Amino acid sequence: MPPKTRLSSGGKGRTVYVEHGVWFDPGTRHIHVTIPGAGDGAHWSYGRSSPRYETYKRILQDSGRWPEDAG
Repeated sequence: MPPKTRLSSGGKGRTVYVEHGVWFDPGTRHIHVTIPGAGDGAHWSYGRSSPRYETYKRILQDSGRWPEDAG
């Protein structure tokens, strides 16, 4: 199954929005990001020292998916 995408309606028609999966792994204490259906190489993980960690943490918190014991 290919990744879920949505085309931008504005600009010069160059942007494609891609659905991502984001989760916190209590074993590694990292946030993982993946693009379902995109194959190998479409997975990243971020530890607390990464600026992206806070961005994805906020997304998980705003969605009610941040575990209480994650800190």
